[in-house]
Amino acid sequence: MKESEDALTVIIFRGARANPWRLKFRKSFVKYGIIVGLVLLLVQGGVITHYVYQWSQLSELGEIKQELNTSRARTSNFSTEVDGMKKRMLVLETLNRKLQTMFGLEADEIQGLPTGLPGQGGEELPYEEVPYDGLQEEASLESKPAIARTGVPAVSGLNSTIDQKITEIKAGLEWLNQQTELENKILEELSAAAQKKADQWASIPSIWPVKGVLTSKFGPRVSPFTGKKALHAGIDIGAPTGTEVRSPASGKIVVAAYDGRMGKFVRIDHGYGIETTYGHMSKINVKYGDKVQRGDLVGLVGSTGKFSTGPHLHYQVAVNDRVVDPIHYILD
Repeated sequence: MKESEDALTVIIFRGARANPWRLKFRKSFVKYGIIVGLVLLLVQGGVITHYVYQWSQLSELGEIKQELNTSRARTSNFSTEVDGMKKRMLVLETLNRKLQTMFGLEADEIQGLPTGLPGQGGEELPYEEVPYDGLQEEASLESKPAIARTGVPAVSGLNSTIDQKITEIKAGLEWLNQQTELENKILEELSAAAQKKADQWASIPSIWPVKGVLTSKFGPRVSPFTGKKALHAGIDIGAPTGTEVRSPASGKIVVAAYDGRMGKFVRIDHGYGIETTYGHMSKINVKYGDKVQRGDLVGLVGSTGKFSTGPHLHYQVAVNDRVVDPIHYILD
């Protein structure tokens, strides 16, 4: 009776005609078996949970790695673009210095550049490019075990490289910003100088006012009217009556009138102290206050006024109220 209380009997029926199997187990064995089973189940659950956690960590690490690779590629591309911008800026700097020399401006010294960023001279880059071996970094990352790759050192090493790259890009952008401000200031000065030169050039009487033959030069001559030596204040250009007289430079009409000696004449103020006069014309095609450009029609050749012996144009140039030889200004 005592033996039946300490044991459990399991009966397995194998069919209607076969004798059943009777299996007896001690209660203590069954109890220990259940405990062991529960322990094994808990261990297995822990293993599965740890595996799932590690798998999620590996998946997250893969995503981080992908993001870092993408950031590294974008940073590298941006760094290359910044380098290209620096090179173009150095070319612009060289061009600006040449233009300053051409326009007679004093070349400005480059000041305020970031410390340790050589950029003057046109041959060096503002900072040294640190080489980056992506394949080597990738190989060192792949050679480490999975758990090691989840640690901080591997990720921080890659981040350190990217941070260094970003620091260099920031330094380059700071240099570009300062250099851009400097070059913009120089360009403004060059633009003003170029505009002044262009205006001054447009004001120089550099073309013949009429097509014809030079019949009398500038300077001392025997006057055809008095027979005495006199200063001819301009040049005479012989041409048929009605030949077009055109302005040799831009300016403003300050005189358009008739004079007893010069006949119908026009005077143009070209600025910069330069004035031109056109005498003995048969017709005046402009009026006081008109603005003319180089090549504009101002009148027609004639022989008006008592100091004329035939159809021609008396052409005169004065600089700061002093007559000069017009030939010295004619380029064509």
